[in-house]
Amino acid sequence: MRGFQDKVWDRLYRSHTLKNVPNAYIFSGPAGSGKESLAIQFSKILNCQNPNKFGCDNCSSCLRILQLQHENLKLIFPLPAPANNSSSPGNLVDSKNIELVTKLIAEKSKDSFFKIKVPGSNRILINSIRDLRKSIYLKSDNLGRRIILIFDAHLLSMGQGEAANALLKLLEEPPKRTSFILVTDQINLVLSTIISRCQSISFPRLDDEFIFEWFSSKISNIDEVNFFVGLSDGNIHMAKKLILFQKQELVDLINDLIKVLLSKNSSMWRKFVQTYSKLSKDDLGMFLFHLTLLKIWFQSTNRLVINISHHLHKTQLKSGMERFANLYKNVDYLGIVSEVEELKNALTQNLFMPLSLTTFLLKIQIKINIK
Repeated sequence: MRGFQDKVWDRLYRSHTLKNVPNAYIFSGPAGSGKESLAIQFSKILNCQNPNKFGCDNCSSCLRILQLQHENLKLIFPLPAPANNSSSPGNLVDSKNIELVTKLIAEKSKDSFFKIKVPGSNRILINSIRDLRKSIYLKSDNLGRRIILIFDAHLLSMGQGEAANALLKLLEEPPKRTSFILVTDQINLVLSTIISRCQSISFPRLDDEFIFEWFSSKISNIDEVNFFVGLSDGNIHMAKKLILFQKQELVDLINDLIKVLLSKNSSMWRKFVQTYSKLSKDDLGMFLFHLTLLKIWFQSTNRLVINISHHLHKTQLKSGMERFANLYKNVDYLGIVSEVEELKNALTQNLFMPLSLTTFLLKIQIKINIK
């Protein structure tokens, strides 16, 4: 707990000590900012048998919370729709996915920063909320507070929004000694009626110091640490992806992407569009990872131009940024970042990806002011 999101934690702990814990929270902020981890930690102190600011980590309650096995803890996250398309609450996970889901939860219990992602999951199922409704009003002899953790809460609204509407009814008449904690990277996609019934807790990106310490515990070379910290952009999920790569692999990848964006070569554009159209279908996570690298490079270059220090300015990427800044003087850096985000949104809207990618290249050249 110590070392990240201290201000957020102080606010949560204060509500606990003042016995002013609401029936529902919504934790929102950038991806990888520790929202799920803090939600689990907060669940722990609300049920700790020897309470202190961080929980004792020794009592049976703390241990069961950390293992995600406590009777007072309910975990809800996106799941694939059952193959039989049943709406029965008992059919939450197909038999073929039960083992995988169990493994993912076990991994989450070992590493609270681990992100549970079940293949084929693009929404929170109505069955998950119906299953919750069956048990949430049952009388419990357990001490402490019942906590319902809903990860990726913005996916409640996907499909016809049945899950969001069902949850809204529970929030309107919450059981005693129960708190919902909704966690989302995209609060703009959560129903306003749900948000209005939650106490909102905003998370900033993780401090570079925390990310620096995380990488330093795994990498001894200080230049590589600065490189990876700069590309993480305060996102622990990004950090965990980056460490799977060699530094030079990432340097080459970024340089290749920048070359395409600056090029007028039609064959180079065609190859880019073909490659990334396929990648968006075959490996969406890697597609988004590449876009994030691109966004961070432009953000860091902008900081270089306006003399704001950044970890990437201590790496070999700095020379390429300087060359770019000297060649292109009237770059709309904020506009470029917006275009990257717009391309990400195209994926959720099921737009024709070859057209979206071609439009992206054209718009980026306009933002760079390439003649």
